[in-house]
Amino acid sequence: MRKYIPLFVALALVWPVVAQAQRYGDERGERGERIDRVIRDCEGRTADFRRAVERLWGRERHEGDELDREAARLDRSLHRIRETWNRERDYRRTRSNVGAAIDSGREINRILRRHRFHERLQNEWEAIRHELNNLAEVFEQPRIRW
Repeated sequence: MRKYIPLFVALALVWPVVAQAQRYGDERGERGERIDRVIRDCEGRTADFRRAVERLWGRERHEGDELDREAARLDRSLHRIRETWNRERDYRRTRSNVGAAIDSGREINRILRRHRFHERLQNEWEAIRHELNNLAEVFEQPRIRW
């Protein structure tokens, strides 16, 4: 029995690593495809939103400046998520970048609630809010309270 003690100790040390790897699994399968789709949808919606914000420049300049900065920040965050995911397919490392996108989203939401912008811009933002919640979900983060 004593000869098995080192084996049990080794298993106790390795088991959490194996369980973690199984939990995240091979991110090239169905789960990886869903993550790809959610990131791609978020990026696409954000690009649409940025174009809508740029069209806003002529009308509501001051608030538009603030909104443009935050939309650019959200865009950069999503780009970082996409780059990390494409390069490494590392769920945990990519997940660590999701918080910045969510923070940007919350700030944009605050700006849009404070200033009533054009209805089309509001509609674009509504779609992004939905996509950001999907992003939070696939990276096992709490649903965003807007």
